[in-house]
Amino acid sequence: MQSERIVVESGKMRQVLDQAESLAPYGDVPVLIGGESGTGKELVARWIHRKSPRASRPFVAVNAAAIPDTLLESELFGHARGAFTGAQFPRKGLLEEADAGTLFLDEVGDLSPRAQSVLLRALQEREYRRVGEVSSRRSDFRLVTATHKELEAEVAAGRFRHDLLFRLSVARIHLPALRERPEDILPLARYFLEARSRRLGVESKRLTHEAERALASHHWPGNVRQLENELTQALVRALGSASIDTEHLSFGTRRPGLGCLRSVSEAFEKGLLADALARSGGNRTHAARALGISRQGLYRKLKRHGMTAAACAD
Repeated sequence: MQSERIVVESGKMRQVLDQAESLAPYGDVPVLIGGESGTGKELVARWIHRKSPRASRPFVAVNAAAIPDTLLESELFGHARGAFTGAQFPRKGLLEEADAGTLFLDEVGDLSPRAQSVLLRALQEREYRRVGEVSSRRSDFRLVTATHKELEAEVAAGRFRHDLLFRLSVARIHLPALRERPEDILPLARYFLEARSRRLGVESKRLTHEAERALASHHWPGNVRQLENELTQALVRALGSASIDTEHLSFGTRRPGLGCLRSVSEAFEKGLLADALARSGGNRTHAARALGISRQGLYRKLKRHGMTAAACAD
């Protein structure tokens, strides 16, 4: 992946990815990735998967904290047809989807006590039952988790299970914040501009020297995710301009009349939809969950933007 090649160019990220690659061959070893929100922990998880013997098998990513307790077993284990109201068809769970591959649980530190218990049981037994079934199934998955929290402090405060932390942290990786690796900022900015231009179907634009200096000197409290969003917004603000200057940045000096607000908003939303679908592998249910909207809401937005022809799966 091009984004992986760019990130690995810097010294600190090279060390992180070298560490991740050294762990990759040990396909049964759980890995816990720590670091601030938005630093690119999923990228490191994907790097581990890509360099592992499981690379040809599925990589299943989910925000663990986004799974409500009422749907926890169904999401993790799947369900049989008629298991509960609305279960019109049987459905695979995350463990089954990740069989022989990698299951990535982001924000594992935000799991509820009940969710922690269910996850621990699944890790200990490696067996599960779909909701509404009596027979057990097995799944051979590698677990990679990530959190922005200090889990030892969470254990001390009684908010996280010590036995679960022990299971998750056989190997650990810490991902530095973007401000700690400023050499990554401009290569990442150029990459995001190219990637977003392709997804939005617009001509890519270069950064002026002034814009580059502004980006390089910014603190980036939201890390790589904030940088990506900033470049996406700058791109749509600069529609009709030959390049991206400081006036197109949210922390720069803007001129009035940068284009129609509605067209900018529509382009930005279309980019977010395309990105969510790409990250979910075309799975509309997962894309909707990542965007924080219902699946029906996602359908309506895709139809409005003329994106219903895209190859998407439920």
